[in-house]
This record gives sequence, structure tokens and C-alpha cells, in this order.
Amino acid sequence: MNTRLIPCLAMLLIFVESHAAKVSDEAAQIDALLATHWQKHGVQPNPPATDEIFVRRVHLDLAGRIPTHRETVDFLADSAADKRARLIDRLLASEGFTMHQFHFYADLFRVLSKGTYQGDAGRVTGLAYAEFMKDAVRKNKPFDQLARELVTAQGVAWRNGAVGYYQRDRGMPLENLAITLRVFMGTRIECAQCHNHPFDSWTQMQFHQMAAYTYGVQTVMGIYSPAFNGMFTLNRERRERTGGSLEEEAHLRQAFNEMIVPIKHAWVSHSPQRLRLPHDYQYTDAKPKSLVQPAVLMGKPASYDAKGSPLDSFAEWLASPENPRFTTVIANRLWKKMFGAGLIEPVDEIMTSTVASQPALMEHLRRLMITQHYDIKAFLRIIANTQAYQREVTRTELMPGELYHFTGPLLRRMTAEQMWDSLATLIHTAPDLPNVPQREEKDRFLTNSRKLGDALENLSPAELLERADRTSEVFKTNAAEFKKLQQQIAEARKREDKAAVAAFALELGKLRQTEIATADAHIYQPAVMKLSQHSRQTGTSYRDIIVPGYEPHDFSTEKAAQTRHFLDEAARLSIPPGQHAAYVKHREAMMRLWPRAAELDSPAPNGHPLRDFGQSDREFVENASSDASVPQALVLMNGQMNTHILSRWSQVMLAIKQAKYPEDRLEAAYLALFSRKPTSEEKARWSATEANTAEDLLHALINTRQFIFVQ
Repeated sequence: MNTRLIPCLAMLLIFVESHAAKVSDEAAQIDALLATHWQKHGVQPNPPATDEIFVRRVHLDLAGRIPTHRETVDFLADSAADKRARLIDRLLASEGFTMHQFHFYADLFRVLSKGTYQGDAGRVTGLAYAEFMKDAVRKNKPFDQLARELVTAQGVAWRNGAVGYYQRDRGMPLENLAITLRVFMGTRIECAQCHNHPFDSWTQMQFHQMAAYTYGVQTVMGIYSPAFNGMFTLNRERRERTGGSLEEEAHLRQAFNEMIVPIKHAWVSHSPQRLRLPHDYQYTDAKPKSLVQPAVLMGKPASYDAKGSPLDSFAEWLASPENPRFTTVIANRLWKKMFGAGLIEPVDEIMTSTVASQPALMEHLRRLMITQHYDIKAFLRIIANTQAYQREVTRTELMPGELYHFTGPLLRRMTAEQMWDSLATLIHTAPDLPNVPQREEKDRFLTNSRKLGDALENLSPAELLERADRTSEVFKTNAAEFKKLQQQIAEARKREDKAAVAAFALELGKLRQTEIATADAHIYQPAVMKLSQHSRQTGTSYRDIIVPGYEPHDFSTEKAAQTRHFLDEAARLSIPPGQHAAYVKHREAMMRLWPRAAELDSPAPNGHPLRDFGQSDREFVENASSDASVPQALVLMNGQMNTHILSRWSQVMLAIKQAKYPEDRLEAAYLALFSRKPTSEEKARWSATEANTAEDLLHALINTRQFIFVQ
């Protein structure tokens, strides 16, 4: 070894040991506060959890899935005293944590990657918003910074995905303010929008004073730029000179709408618009329709400059350590994430009179969040290292209003995403491996959106009008045929002639494709080519035009690393060399067919197993359900995923088939699903059913309550 490296390694070792000691000390302080509370109330803590319980629980809570057979075996075989702390560190550094924590944010911030934004598709904004959230987790962005970036977000989605936060409530600034206070302040103040709060101290005036900071946010449908405004000005002037018809204007509008289809729902801006009280304001402290003087609800006062940056002032107040409610709420939410219940419940209905179930512990966690600089991973690391978290679960159901002493985590069902990802883990040998095909597709889509958006903004008003004129000619030519086909479809539906409906719809689709091709040829391609003189065209669409600075990310390195990983895996599993290529192809196919929940649309479409298991529809804050249902049982018994769970190269079947004897195969199945070995009674029951196969065993174990609960 190079002797010059020895001091560096020694320093690194000292840093690691110091870091571990600090985490241990912080965790011990939490345990001491809990111990004092237990002694005061005469309760006993739950017994310490075994390694088998811990390894499964911590994977579910930090990586959102059960551990693989190999992960469980390796952990149980490790005899080091610090193996639990090292496992926590490894999971927090994994891509699995990124995917799992994304769901926490997606539920909280109502992330729709593909869905309805007030009835219209918002694919660009939605996907950019989702990728912004994943990137925030991947980079471990401090929560206070994340909050500030969301509430001050402006611009277009392909440059700043955070604008999805405001686009989520497009055209509803007061409703968005109520959501902001609920998410970050844990306060339900929305009813104060219309009258004084009936159960808390907030008044209608206070609501509007708070809303004055964000009221100037403008969420624009479509693209918003001087060039497009100029185009309509030129067209109006031309119409006034030539007396153009309303029909021509309609065709031009159609052409304009065609121009912005790929990039619509993308712009957020802020204007110095002042808020007035509603016309029916009935309290004596002000007159209806009078201007509102901005003021914050609590904590340190915030400045306000309508012509300056009121959003910045609002964000600084909101996410400040001097705003105790902000820090308390996120600390309480994360405590609930790990223990199944908050020190304050409900977590988002905190009133002036609310007191935490353990005030000293809640205050300690608030201060801890500040000292950790709102580092979510650091905060979760400390909680996961507490003795309290590493105790057995409490199995009695906690009733509403009942005081819980946190003698251990609560027994709870997996979330929809944990269930899906755990089933996927039975298929994938490396469930946290980045899904390169999914990422490449999303990156290409967003890159093309950015390229096209910038290209259209780069055109002059005159150029835009010229392009719209050319495209409108196609709409004019097709208008009569469109109307005729639509009428024929309506008549065929009345006759219930499905074949005719399909035939006419096909013709209508061909006309639509003609218009899309025209827009591409006369609008998108010339615009993108103008974006850079160094552009070069390689195909028949604007997507094929290569523009320096707008190239999609090159995923070749990630693809090569993924292939190497699968080849190494095949060798480790003793798969014959002649089957290695087939094994790699199988693994790649499984990644396409059964990606992690975070790689799917947020939320999944209706009818998807994720929705059956209670995934939030993202319409309301934290709207997921943990209730059992018949569709869930049907998914577990007959779901399409079962076929691949039971295939020869699934993670769980590989573990079972590597075992030599029937008893070892039984043990492998239990370790893969429950992270423990079977009991003597379970072994005896299986021995009595010798005719059953490994497939039967797995099918039975997956359908047990043991599998679907976090213990």
C-alpha cells in the first residue's frame, strides 16, 4: 500500500467512527426521553426486535420493499456489532430509498406525472414535476430548501419542474394557499376562506392576509411568451386591415393550439396583483372588496413588496427555523412514517390548542431537525438507530384519540407501493438497480419538450404567424371532411353499428395524422432548425433534429453497467455460460414489465394493482388507503405478476432451486418472503403436504397476513 494513503485512511476511519458515535448519541437522547415517559406512565417497552424482524422492517421503511433472499442471509450471517447501523446507512444511500421517499413526497405534494390538470393532460408539467421530486430525494435536498423552491417556483416546466406545485391548482390561488398551509404548517385553514374558523383562532381576514403573498401567482395554460403575444397582435392588426372572417380566425386558432400541443401547461409567473376581500365579507374589521394588507399567521413577521419578491418573503418566513410550526410538522410526519403514528395526530390538523402526546420528545425532534439542517436522511438515520424503533411492534389497534406511548412501532399494513415493490422484489435479483429504459424514455421526452419550447419561443411574431397560416390551410381544407366524418360516426352510434364507427374513426384518425405531420413540417422542424445553426436533421420529425445543448442524456454507460451486473450475477448463480445471454435478456424484460412503483405513472391508472391496494389518487393530500378489500385478495391470488414470480429465473425461485434438500428449499422460501426461517410447526405442516410444489408454497405464503404487514 502507498504509505501516503495511510494517514488519509486513518482520517477517514476517524470521521466514520465520529459520525457513527454522533448518530448513536442522538438516538440515545430520544430513547432517554421515551424511557422517562414510560416510567412516568408505568408502561413497559416492547421487547427488542430480532435481526429477522429488523432486516425486513428497515428495508420496508427505508427502501420500500422486503429484502431479497441474499440480503437477508448476508445480514443474518454478519456478526459485527454495528451491522444494523451499517444496513441503515446502506439503505439510505440506495436508489431504493429514492424511489420509496418519492412516494412520501408524491402523496404530500399530490404529484401527477400523467393525469388530469383540471381536465386536461399535463404530461410535460406532470412528468417534470415528478422528476423534480425524485431528483430532490436523490440529491438529498434539505426539506426547507425544497419548500422554498416549490413556493417560489416560476418559469416553464421543462426548465423548472417545481412549477408543477402551482400548476397542480391552476387558476385557484386561494385553494393552493390552503394546501400550502396544510402541507407545511399542518393547519387546516381552508374554511377560513369564507368565514372565521369555527374551531380554531384563525379569522377570514388572517386567511386573506396570508393569501396576499401568493395571490399574484399566474398559472398559464399553454405557452406564454412575448413572441406568441406578438403573433396575435399582428393577426389582429391584419384582420382590422383586411377584414378577415371569423372562420379564418377559427382555423388560425386551431393552428395555434396545434403549435402548443407538445408543450402546453408549462408556465408559472408572478405579477404584482393585489388581493381584495370578497364582496360578501361580513366582519367589522374591514369593508367588502377592500385591499388586504399582507401579514403572516405566526412567528417572525415577513416583509412584503408587491413590486419586489413577495414569494421570496413568504418562502423565507414559511421555511425558517424561527417558524416552529414548519419544523414541527415535518419532524412529526417523519416520526409517523417510521412508527406508524405521529406524536401529534392528525398530522395536518394542528390547532392553536394542540399539544403533542409527548411534548418534550416533540420539541426535541423539532430542534433535532434544525441541527440536522433539515437533512431528511440524517433525521431518519437517527430515528432508525433508536432502540425504540428497533423493538417489536405493538399489535393492538390504536383507537382514535387514544394515547400511544411509542413502546415500539405500530403493526401496520404495507402501503400500496410497498406491496407492489415487494412483489417485484420476488422477481428482481437487484430490485434497487436503476431502471435505465424507463429513465431514458422520460429523459428523451423532457429533453424534446425543452428543445421544442425554446425553439418556438425563439421564433419572431412574424415567423410564428407565417407558420400558423400555413398550418391553418390544412385545417381549412380538412374542416368539411372532419365535420362529415363526425356526423357519420354519430349516426353509426345511433344505429349501434360498431364496425362503421370503427371505420369512420380510422378515417378521422388519418386526417388528424395529416394535421400533425403538417405542424411538424411547417412549424416544429423549422423552429428547431433555427434554434442553432449547427443543427442537423436525422429523420422526419423535430425529435430527430440534433441541436447542441439539447441532446438527451447518453445512457450507454448505465446500460453497459447494467449488462455487466447481470452477467456477473449469472456467473454467481452458476447459470451455464451458454445461457448468460438469455439470462440478461430475461432480466431486461422483467425491468420493462415490472418496474418499481416510482417508475410507473403517478398515480397508476384505475384498475392497476397499486390502486387496488389503496394508492392515493393524488387529488388530495395524503389520500392513500390502508383498508383491506376483495380486489387485493384477487390480485394476490390471480395477479399477472404471479407468473413471473414463479418463473425459473425469478429472485425467489433461484434461491429455492439452489437449495439441495426439501427442508432447505422451505427455509429459502421463508427467508425470501418473511426474512426468517420456518418454525418447527411450519416445517411439520409442510412435511405433511409432500405432494405440493415450491410454486404452491410461494402462492400460499404470499397470501398470508404475515407477508402484507410491516412487523
